[in-house]
Amino acid sequence: MKKTIKAITVATMIICFFIFGLIAFTSIYLPSSYNVSKINSLGRLSIFGISVKNESTNTKDVSNNLQDIETTKGKLMLGNIIPIKSVDINITENTMVIPGGTPFGIKVFTNGVMVVKIDKINVNSHSYTPAEDANIKIGDVILEVNGKSVTSNEDLVNCVNKCNGDSMNIILERNEQKISTKLTPVNSGNEQYKIGVWVRDSSAGIGTITFYEPKSGGFAGLGHGICDVDTGSILPLGQGEIVGARIDGITMAQSGKAGTLNGHIESGNVSGYVTENKNTGVYGVLNNCPTPFDPVSVAFKQEVTTGKAQIITTLDDNKPQYYDIEIESINYDDDCKTKNLVIKITDEKLLSKTNGIVQGMSGSPIIQNGKLVGAVTHVFVNEPQKGYGIFAENMLLDFDKENQIQEEPAA
Repeated sequence: MKKTIKAITVATMIICFFIFGLIAFTSIYLPSSYNVSKINSLGRLSIFGISVKNESTNTKDVSNNLQDIETTKGKLMLGNIIPIKSVDINITENTMVIPGGTPFGIKVFTNGVMVVKIDKINVNSHSYTPAEDANIKIGDVILEVNGKSVTSNEDLVNCVNKCNGDSMNIILERNEQKISTKLTPVNSGNEQYKIGVWVRDSSAGIGTITFYEPKSGGFAGLGHGICDVDTGSILPLGQGEIVGARIDGITMAQSGKAGTLNGHIESGNVSGYVTENKNTGVYGVLNNCPTPFDPVSVAFKQEVTTGKAQIITTLDDNKPQYYDIEIESINYDDDCKTKNLVIKITDEKLLSKTNGIVQGMSGSPIIQNGKLVGAVTHVFVNEPQKGYGIFAENMLLDFDKENQIQEEPAA
Protein backbone atom coordinates (compact mmCIF):
# COMPACT_ATOMS: atom_id res chain seq x y z
CA MET A 1 0.00 0.00 0.00
CA LYS A 2 2.80 2.39 0.97
CA LYS A 3 4.61 1.60 -2.27
CA THR A 4 1.45 2.38 -4.23
CA ILE A 5 0.96 5.71 -2.45
CA LYS A 6 4.62 6.58 -2.98
CA ALA A 7 4.40 5.72 -6.68
CA ILE A 8 1.26 7.84 -7.07
CA THR A 9 2.93 10.73 -5.23
CA VAL A 10 6.04 10.56 -7.42
CA ALA A 11 3.93 10.35 -10.57
CA THR A 12 1.84 13.32 -9.44
CA MET A 13 4.97 15.36 -8.72
CA ILE A 14 6.41 14.51 -12.14
CA ILE A 15 3.17 15.54 -13.84
CA CYS A 16 3.05 18.79 -11.85
CA PHE A 17 6.67 19.60 -12.66
CA PHE A 18 5.98 18.87 -16.33
CA ILE A 19 2.86 21.08 -16.41
CA PHE A 20 4.47 23.98 -14.55
CA GLY A 21 7.61 23.67 -16.67
CA LEU A 22 5.49 23.67 -19.82
CA ILE A 23 3.59 26.74 -18.62
CA ALA A 24 6.82 28.58 -17.83
CA PHE A 25 8.38 27.62 -21.16
CA THR A 26 5.39 28.54 -23.30
CA SER A 27 4.82 31.77 -21.37
CA ILE A 28 8.26 32.95 -22.48
CA TYR A 29 8.29 31.27 -25.89
CA LEU A 30 4.86 32.20 -27.26
CA PRO A 31 3.99 35.72 -28.50
CA SER A 32 2.08 38.22 -26.36
CA SER A 33 0.07 39.60 -29.28
CA TYR A 34 -2.13 37.96 -31.94
CA ASN A 35 -3.91 39.38 -34.98
CA VAL A 36 -7.31 38.06 -36.04
CA SER A 37 -9.97 39.05 -38.56
CA LYS A 38 -12.85 38.06 -36.27
CA ILE A 39 -12.82 37.40 -32.55
CA ASN A 40 -14.40 33.99 -33.13
CA SER A 41 -11.56 33.02 -35.47
CA LEU A 42 -9.22 32.49 -32.53
CA GLY A 43 -8.02 28.93 -32.56
CA ARG A 44 -5.56 26.38 -31.33
CA LEU A 45 -1.84 26.89 -31.89
CA SER A 46 0.17 24.06 -33.40
CA ILE A 47 1.99 23.45 -30.12
CA PHE A 48 1.05 21.46 -27.00
CA GLY A 49 -2.71 21.92 -27.51
CA ILE A 50 -2.56 25.60 -26.55
CA SER A 51 -5.44 27.86 -27.58
CA VAL A 52 -6.10 31.61 -27.55
CA LYS A 53 -9.23 32.63 -25.65
CA ASN A 54 -11.03 35.98 -25.71
CA GLU A 55 -11.26 37.43 -22.21
CA SER A 56 -12.90 40.82 -22.65
CA THR A 57 -15.69 42.48 -24.56
CA ASN A 58 -14.06 45.90 -24.20
CA THR A 59 -11.99 47.16 -27.10
CA LYS A 60 -9.87 50.18 -27.82
CA ASP A 61 -9.21 51.73 -31.21
CA VAL A 62 -5.69 52.00 -32.51
CA SER A 63 -5.76 53.73 -35.89
CA ASN A 64 -3.15 54.06 -38.59
CA ASN A 65 -3.19 55.11 -42.24
CA LEU A 66 -4.00 51.64 -43.50
CA GLN A 67 -6.73 50.27 -41.29
CA ASP A 68 -8.46 50.54 -37.92
CA ILE A 69 -7.45 47.95 -35.35
CA GLU A 70 -9.50 47.02 -32.31
CA THR A 71 -7.51 45.58 -29.44
CA THR A 72 -8.96 43.36 -26.74
CA LYS A 73 -7.52 41.12 -24.05
CA GLY A 74 -7.22 37.36 -24.13
CA LYS A 75 -5.45 34.45 -22.51
CA LEU A 76 -3.34 31.57 -23.72
CA MET A 77 -4.91 28.41 -22.34
CA LEU A 78 -3.45 24.94 -21.95
CA GLY A 79 -6.13 22.42 -22.83
CA ASN A 80 -8.79 25.16 -22.48
CA ILE A 81 -8.36 24.79 -18.70
CA ILE A 82 -5.05 26.15 -17.42
CA PRO A 83 -4.25 29.84 -18.12
CA ILE A 84 -0.68 30.52 -19.26
CA LYS A 85 -0.50 34.29 -19.76
CA SER A 86 -2.50 37.33 -20.85
CA VAL A 87 -2.19 38.45 -24.46
CA ASP A 88 -3.39 41.25 -26.72
CA ILE A 89 -5.83 40.31 -29.48
CA ASN A 90 -5.85 42.74 -32.41
CA ILE A 91 -8.99 42.55 -34.53
CA THR A 92 -8.22 43.75 -38.04
CA GLU A 93 -9.25 43.23 -41.65
CA ASN A 94 -8.15 40.31 -43.78
CA THR A 95 -5.50 41.43 -46.26
CA MET A 96 -5.81 40.10 -49.79
CA VAL A 97 -2.67 39.77 -51.90
CA ILE A 98 -1.66 38.07 -55.13
CA PRO A 99 0.91 35.33 -54.49
CA GLY A 100 4.18 35.63 -56.37
CA GLY A 101 6.59 32.84 -57.17
CA THR A 102 8.27 34.60 -60.08
CA PRO A 103 11.97 35.53 -60.17
CA PHE A 104 13.09 39.14 -60.10
CA GLY A 105 16.42 40.84 -60.55
CA ILE A 106 17.45 43.40 -57.98
CA LYS A 107 20.09 46.12 -58.05
CA VAL A 108 20.77 47.78 -54.70
CA PHE A 109 22.86 50.88 -54.12
CA THR A 110 23.77 51.54 -50.51
CA ASN A 111 23.14 54.60 -48.37
CA GLY A 112 26.80 55.32 -47.67
CA VAL A 113 29.54 52.73 -48.23
CA MET A 114 29.95 49.60 -46.12
CA VAL A 115 33.34 48.63 -44.72
CA VAL A 116 33.99 45.00 -45.71
CA LYS A 117 37.69 44.69 -44.89
CA ILE A 118 40.35 46.56 -42.90
CA ASP A 119 44.00 46.43 -43.98
CA LYS A 120 47.38 47.51 -42.71
CA ILE A 121 49.31 49.95 -44.89
CA ASN A 122 53.00 49.11 -45.27
CA VAL A 123 55.33 52.00 -46.07
CA ASN A 124 59.14 51.77 -45.83
CA SER A 125 59.03 48.68 -43.60
CA HIS A 126 56.53 50.33 -41.24
CA SER A 127 52.92 49.21 -40.79
CA TYR A 128 50.13 51.74 -40.26
CA THR A 129 46.52 51.08 -39.25
CA PRO A 130 44.63 54.37 -39.74
CA ALA A 131 41.16 52.78 -39.89
CA GLU A 132 41.78 50.67 -36.80
CA ASP A 133 43.20 53.70 -34.97
CA ALA A 134 39.98 55.57 -35.80
CA ASN A 135 37.94 52.69 -34.31
CA ILE A 136 36.39 51.84 -37.68
CA LYS A 137 35.11 48.26 -37.78
CA ILE A 138 34.00 45.80 -40.43
CA GLY A 139 30.29 46.30 -41.07
CA ASP A 140 30.38 50.04 -40.36
CA VAL A 141 28.75 52.30 -42.95
CA ILE A 142 30.63 55.49 -43.80
CA LEU A 143 28.06 58.24 -44.41
CA GLU A 144 30.06 61.48 -44.49
CA VAL A 145 33.63 62.71 -44.83
CA ASN A 146 34.33 66.31 -43.81
CA GLY A 147 30.64 67.14 -44.08
CA LYS A 148 30.22 65.68 -47.56
CA SER A 149 27.87 62.76 -48.16
CA VAL A 150 29.52 59.58 -49.38
CA THR A 151 27.33 57.48 -51.68
CA SER A 152 29.89 55.48 -53.66
CA ASN A 153 33.38 54.02 -53.54
CA GLU A 154 34.49 56.80 -55.88
CA ASP A 155 33.19 59.47 -53.48
CA LEU A 156 35.33 58.05 -50.68
CA VAL A 157 38.45 57.85 -52.86
CA ASN A 158 38.00 61.48 -53.95
CA CYS A 159 37.62 62.65 -50.34
CA VAL A 160 40.80 60.84 -49.32
CA ASN A 161 42.77 62.24 -52.27
CA LYS A 162 41.66 65.81 -51.54
CA CYS A 163 42.61 65.78 -47.86
CA ASN A 164 46.37 66.00 -48.54
CA GLY A 165 47.05 63.83 -45.52
CA ASP A 166 45.07 66.00 -43.10
CA SER A 167 42.83 64.36 -40.51
CA MET A 168 39.31 63.75 -41.82
CA ASN A 169 36.05 64.00 -39.87
CA ILE A 170 34.10 60.79 -40.45
CA ILE A 171 30.41 60.15 -39.70
CA LEU A 172 29.60 56.45 -39.74
CA GLU A 173 26.71 54.24 -38.72
CA ARG A 174 27.04 51.15 -36.54
CA ASN A 175 24.09 49.15 -35.20
CA GLU A 176 21.72 51.97 -36.25
CA GLN A 177 23.75 54.49 -34.20
CA LYS A 178 25.68 57.37 -35.77
CA ILE A 179 29.30 57.74 -34.60
CA SER A 180 31.81 60.54 -35.21
CA THR A 181 35.52 59.80 -35.51
CA LYS A 182 38.70 61.26 -36.97
CA LEU A 183 40.84 59.38 -39.46
CA THR A 184 44.28 60.40 -40.73
CA PRO A 185 45.28 58.97 -44.13
CA VAL A 186 48.74 57.54 -44.73
CA ASN A 187 50.98 58.71 -47.56
CA SER A 188 51.86 55.48 -49.34
CA GLY A 189 54.26 57.23 -51.71
CA ASN A 190 54.03 59.81 -54.50
CA GLU A 191 51.39 61.69 -52.50
CA GLN A 192 48.99 58.74 -52.80
CA TYR A 193 46.93 58.59 -49.62
CA LYS A 194 45.28 55.47 -48.21
CA ILE A 195 43.06 54.77 -45.20
CA GLY A 196 43.23 50.97 -45.11
CA VAL A 197 39.59 50.08 -45.76
CA TRP A 198 37.80 48.12 -48.47
CA VAL A 199 34.22 49.26 -49.03
CA ARG A 200 31.16 48.20 -51.02
CA ASP A 201 28.48 50.47 -52.44
CA SER A 202 26.17 48.12 -54.38
CA SER A 203 24.90 44.59 -54.85
CA ALA A 204 22.86 42.66 -57.40
CA GLY A 205 21.17 39.29 -57.55
CA ILE A 206 18.06 37.23 -58.23
CA GLY A 207 15.27 36.35 -55.80
CA THR A 208 11.60 35.40 -55.80
CA ILE A 209 8.58 37.65 -55.27
CA THR A 210 6.40 36.60 -52.33
CA PHE A 211 3.30 38.70 -52.90
CA TYR A 212 1.90 41.69 -54.77
CA GLU A 213 -0.71 44.03 -53.28
CA PRO A 214 -2.79 45.41 -56.18
CA LYS A 215 -4.27 48.46 -54.40
CA SER A 216 -0.89 50.02 -53.66
CA GLY A 217 1.17 48.32 -56.37
CA GLY A 218 3.50 47.24 -53.59
CA PHE A 219 5.36 43.96 -53.35
CA ALA A 220 7.35 41.89 -50.87
CA GLY A 221 10.09 39.42 -51.71
CA LEU A 222 12.99 37.24 -50.52
CA GLY A 223 11.76 36.73 -46.93
CA HIS A 224 15.11 37.97 -45.63
CA GLY A 225 17.23 41.05 -46.15
CA ILE A 226 19.95 41.54 -48.77
CA CYS A 227 23.21 41.16 -46.88
CA ASP A 228 26.81 41.91 -47.73
CA VAL A 229 28.56 38.71 -48.79
CA ASP A 230 31.66 39.45 -46.71
CA THR A 231 30.24 40.87 -43.47
CA GLY A 232 26.77 39.29 -43.35
CA SER A 233 25.33 42.70 -42.43
CA ILE A 234 22.16 44.01 -44.07
CA LEU A 235 23.07 46.51 -46.78
CA PRO A 236 21.74 50.00 -45.94
CA LEU A 237 19.48 50.91 -48.83
CA GLY A 238 20.08 54.13 -50.72
CA GLN A 239 18.12 53.20 -53.83
CA GLY A 240 17.21 50.01 -55.62
CA GLU A 241 15.76 48.85 -58.91
CA ILE A 242 13.69 45.80 -59.77
CA VAL A 243 14.49 44.40 -63.20
CA GLY A 244 13.43 41.37 -65.18
CA ALA A 245 15.12 38.02 -64.58
CA ARG A 246 15.06 34.65 -66.31
CA ILE A 247 16.13 31.24 -65.06
CA ASP A 248 18.48 29.56 -67.54
CA GLY A 249 19.31 26.37 -65.66
CA ILE A 250 19.62 24.67 -62.29
CA THR A 251 22.57 23.45 -60.25
CA MET A 252 21.10 20.66 -58.13
CA ALA A 253 21.59 20.75 -54.37
CA GLN A 254 23.85 18.20 -52.69
CA SER A 255 24.41 17.42 -49.04
CA GLY A 256 26.94 19.99 -47.87
CA LYS A 257 26.72 22.07 -51.05
CA ALA A 258 23.89 24.47 -51.86
CA GLY A 259 22.25 24.33 -55.27
CA THR A 260 21.36 27.36 -57.37
CA LEU A 261 18.80 28.67 -59.80
CA ASN A 262 21.12 29.94 -62.52
CA GLY A 263 19.74 32.95 -64.31
CA HIS A 264 20.44 36.35 -65.75
CA ILE A 265 19.21 39.87 -65.08
CA GLU A 266 17.61 41.86 -67.88
CA SER A 267 19.25 45.17 -66.95
CA GLY A 268 17.37 47.38 -69.39
CA ASN A 269 13.97 46.21 -68.19
CA VAL A 270 13.22 48.22 -65.02
CA SER A 271 9.90 46.94 -63.64
CA GLY A 272 9.85 48.60 -60.22
CA TYR A 273 11.79 50.01 -57.31
CA VAL A 274 12.97 48.83 -53.91
CA THR A 275 12.12 51.15 -51.04
CA GLU A 276 13.10 49.02 -48.01
CA ASN A 277 15.67 46.32 -47.27
CA LYS A 278 14.76 44.74 -43.93
CA ASN A 279 15.42 41.56 -41.97
CA THR A 280 12.10 40.16 -43.20
CA GLY A 281 12.61 40.88 -46.89
CA VAL A 282 12.74 43.56 -49.54
CA TYR A 283 9.78 45.84 -50.20
CA GLY A 284 8.88 48.27 -52.93
CA VAL A 285 6.58 48.96 -55.86
CA LEU A 286 6.08 47.21 -59.20
CA ASN A 287 4.77 48.62 -62.45
CA ASN A 288 2.59 45.55 -63.09
CA CYS A 289 1.27 42.44 -61.37
CA PRO A 290 3.96 39.75 -61.76
CA THR A 291 1.75 36.61 -61.74
CA PRO A 292 -1.59 35.37 -63.13
CA PHE A 293 -2.87 34.04 -59.79
CA ASP A 294 -6.07 35.05 -58.00
CA PRO A 295 -5.86 37.00 -54.73
CA VAL A 296 -5.61 35.05 -51.47
CA SER A 297 -5.79 36.20 -47.87
CA VAL A 298 -2.68 36.39 -45.68
CA ALA A 299 -2.91 33.88 -42.82
CA PHE A 300 -2.34 34.93 -39.24
CA LYS A 301 0.41 32.96 -37.52
CA GLN A 302 -2.02 31.01 -35.33
CA GLU A 303 -3.78 29.77 -38.50
CA VAL A 304 -0.66 28.01 -39.78
CA THR A 305 -0.54 24.29 -39.01
CA THR A 306 1.95 21.50 -39.41
CA GLY A 307 1.20 19.21 -42.32
CA LYS A 308 0.73 19.51 -46.05
CA ALA A 309 1.24 22.77 -47.92
CA GLN A 310 2.58 24.02 -51.26
CA ILE A 311 5.15 26.48 -52.48
CA ILE A 312 5.01 28.49 -55.69
CA THR A 313 8.33 28.84 -57.47
CA THR A 314 9.76 29.19 -60.97
CA LEU A 315 12.30 26.79 -62.45
CA ASP A 316 13.93 26.72 -65.88
CA ASP A 317 10.55 26.59 -67.64
CA ASN A 318 10.12 30.21 -66.43
CA LYS A 319 6.53 29.63 -65.30
CA PRO A 320 5.49 29.78 -61.62
CA GLN A 321 4.22 26.36 -60.51
CA TYR A 322 2.82 24.82 -57.33
CA TYR A 323 4.92 22.13 -55.61
CA ASP A 324 4.07 20.00 -52.58
CA ILE A 325 5.84 20.47 -49.25
CA GLU A 326 5.35 19.52 -45.61
CA ILE A 327 5.42 22.04 -42.75
CA GLU A 328 7.23 20.00 -40.09
CA SER A 329 7.36 22.44 -37.18
CA ILE A 330 6.40 26.00 -36.23
CA ASN A 331 8.38 28.51 -34.17
CA TYR A 332 6.28 31.30 -32.64
CA ASP A 333 9.23 33.12 -31.02
CA ASP A 334 8.88 36.86 -31.73
CA ASP A 335 12.67 37.25 -31.64
CA CYS A 336 13.03 34.91 -34.61
CA LYS A 337 11.40 36.78 -37.48
CA THR A 338 12.65 34.80 -40.49
CA LYS A 339 12.86 31.19 -39.25
CA ASN A 340 9.29 30.50 -38.17
CA LEU A 341 8.69 27.30 -40.14
CA VAL A 342 10.70 24.19 -40.83
CA ILE A 343 9.60 22.89 -44.22
CA LYS A 344 10.42 19.82 -46.27
CA ILE A 345 10.12 19.45 -50.04
CA THR A 346 8.05 16.35 -50.86
CA ASP A 347 7.19 17.01 -54.50
CA GLU A 348 8.95 14.41 -56.67
CA LYS A 349 8.97 16.65 -59.74
CA LEU A 350 10.69 19.47 -57.84
CA LEU A 351 13.13 17.06 -56.19
CA SER A 352 14.06 15.59 -59.56
CA LYS A 353 15.06 19.04 -60.80
CA THR A 354 16.59 20.68 -57.71
CA ASN A 355 17.00 17.93 -55.06
CA GLY A 356 15.50 20.37 -52.58
CA ILE A 357 15.65 24.07 -51.79
CA VAL A 358 18.23 25.99 -53.82
CA GLN A 359 19.55 29.54 -53.88
CA GLY A 360 17.19 31.82 -55.77
CA MET A 361 14.07 30.23 -54.26
CA SER A 362 14.11 32.60 -51.27
CA GLY A 363 10.77 34.40 -51.18
CA SER A 364 8.79 31.57 -52.81
CA PRO A 365 5.31 31.83 -51.28
CA ILE A 366 3.97 29.02 -49.08
CA ILE A 367 0.25 28.29 -49.53
CA GLN A 368 -1.84 26.27 -47.07
CA ASN A 369 -5.63 25.89 -47.00
CA GLY A 370 -5.96 28.53 -49.71
CA LYS A 371 -4.05 31.18 -47.77
CA LEU A 372 -0.58 32.69 -47.98
CA VAL A 373 1.07 31.43 -44.80
CA GLY A 374 4.75 32.14 -45.41
CA ALA A 375 7.76 32.23 -47.70
CA VAL A 376 10.87 30.11 -48.14
CA THR A 377 13.94 31.79 -46.59
CA HIS A 378 16.82 29.35 -46.00
CA VAL A 379 18.02 25.85 -46.88
CA PHE A 380 19.61 23.31 -44.56
CA VAL A 381 22.87 22.85 -46.46
CA ASN A 382 23.48 19.34 -45.11
CA GLU A 383 19.86 18.33 -45.74
CA PRO A 384 18.75 20.40 -48.76
CA GLN A 385 15.26 18.89 -48.89
CA LYS A 386 14.58 20.92 -45.73
CA GLY A 387 14.76 24.60 -44.88
CA TYR A 388 13.21 27.51 -43.06
CA GLY A 389 10.24 29.70 -43.86
CA ILE A 390 8.99 33.02 -42.51
CA PHE A 391 5.40 33.77 -41.48
CA ALA A 392 3.67 35.78 -44.22
CA GLU A 393 2.20 37.85 -41.39
CA ASN A 394 5.70 39.03 -40.41
CA MET A 395 6.35 40.20 -43.96
CA LEU A 396 2.94 41.86 -44.14
CA LEU A 397 3.62 43.86 -40.96
CA ASP A 398 6.79 45.35 -42.46
CA PHE A 399 5.01 45.84 -45.79
CA ASP A 400 2.22 47.76 -44.01
CA LYS A 401 4.76 49.95 -42.19
CA GLU A 402 6.42 50.80 -45.48
CA ASN A 403 3.11 51.67 -47.15
CA GLN A 404 2.06 53.76 -44.15
CA ILE A 405 5.24 55.81 -44.47
CA GLN A 406 4.69 56.22 -48.20
CA GLU A 407 1.10 57.39 -47.70
CA GLU A 408 1.69 60.00 -44.99
CA PRO A 409 0.63 63.50 -46.11
CA ALA A 410 3.39 65.98 -46.86
CA ALA A 411 1.81 68.73 -44.75
